[in-house]
Amino acid sequence: MIIEIHGKAIAFGMQWRTLTGNAPAPDLAAKVAKEVKAARIWHDGAALHTGFLTPEDAQTKVKDKVYSAAIAIARMPDLMPNVLFAYRLENAGAHVGYFVCGILKGRPRVGFDRVIADEATLSEVIKDFAEKAGGAFRLAGNLPELARLLGATAAISFVELHLDAVAAAADSHAALRKPSAAATKKRLALLAMVAVIGAVGGKFGVAEYRAYQLRKNPPPPQKSPAERYAEDILARSAAPAAQARVAIPRFAKWFGETVPVVVGGWKLSTLTCKSVGVPKATCEAIYELDQKEGDGGTRGASNTTFIAALPDSFSNPVFGREDKEITVTVNASFGDMVSLGTVLDGLPSAMALRTDYGSVLQLLRPAASKAVLNDLVPFGAIPPEGVGSVPHVYKVANWELDGPLRNAGMVASFPPNVSVNELILTVKLDTDPTIKESKFMLSVKGDAYARD
Repeated sequence: MIIEIHGKAIAFGMQWRTLTGNAPAPDLAAKVAKEVKAARIWHDGAALHTGFLTPEDAQTKVKDKVYSAAIAIARMPDLMPNVLFAYRLENAGAHVGYFVCGILKGRPRVGFDRVIADEATLSEVIKDFAEKAGGAFRLAGNLPELARLLGATAAISFVELHLDAVAAAADSHAALRKPSAAATKKRLALLAMVAVIGAVGGKFGVAEYRAYQLRKNPPPPQKSPAERYAEDILARSAAPAAQARVAIPRFAKWFGETVPVVVGGWKLSTLTCKSVGVPKATCEAIYELDQKEGDGGTRGASNTTFIAALPDSFSNPVFGREDKEITVTVNASFGDMVSLGTVLDGLPSAMALRTDYGSVLQLLRPAASKAVLNDLVPFGAIPPEGVGSVPHVYKVANWELDGPLRNAGMVASFPPNVSVNELILTVKLDTDPTIKESKFMLSVKGDAYARD
């Protein structure tokens, strides 16, 4: 989409190609332009990549130059060499969509210059970029909460970056130009003349999707940034949540009463609940044959003995690893249902959360292999005007706790503003118990909320 920012036509959602072949790079870029019928492209000298507008944007009549947002972002010194720009766009207070520009090794990554309509697709793109990056990168834009989607998969830092800064960085290097190969010069010159004639009388064509166009003198927003932010938080508050102080002790009790460690000669290896919901969540339990008892594993154990002994509460058995492993589905119990709004009610300040809850985790470290509270980031959709436009911003920090299952009772002292999202129980019956080790080890991840 092409939008006007401070008099500059900035293009988001361009298509990018890697140039391959024996010809000079400018000729290869011109060949791509001819193939896709592009009147203007981005290419720089010997660069082995080129970008061009989508067919919809190519029909938009723009009198002046068009600049690539991805190239402008890629050349910002503070963001080099790897950055993911993600920006929530609003028009007169209404949500329009998201701009995404993924830069790896100083160049736009194919498939990551996008205009996205919904949050679900945005989440998938963010996770895909982190996987492609394979390491540390910067997250820029006005959506710091996206860092929560990545967890510990990537070392990232957030840089607030708004559209006016992107426009300011869009210099002549980011401008789209006519392909330079001699074979296309005459054809493109004719197209350029037609485009200039068609552009008389208006800067943008009526075919452009107006919701993505920022005008020089936009009407006053119907709602203030604080009001729009409050509405976003209210919408999120309806989602279910599991308070850690309730869910984890309840899970430990349920496990001890319901889940057998041995089923038909097969021993429990792991119990994984990737998305903890209340009052019940679907989890996966993995049972394995004990390979230490002779070449055949546990004496007399087979697929038949497991199915015959399968509890009624287990379902969907799937055999794997040459019939040495069985995965079953089980509904775990995590206690009473609450909404996220309950967790967000009466929040402490960021400093109080760090001081009080941070101290609780520190006191657990002698009996845990890991107990950490990560950095706080803004929670919810921050308005394009920036964090400063909202007087009291909600904040969230990821926390992690790994240790013996017997520590579950200690979690009952956690404050109500701490939720649990993911839980994994690992069974190692041969382990000699210590303060930090047990035959049943619990790994928990969740969120802790604050508000200044």
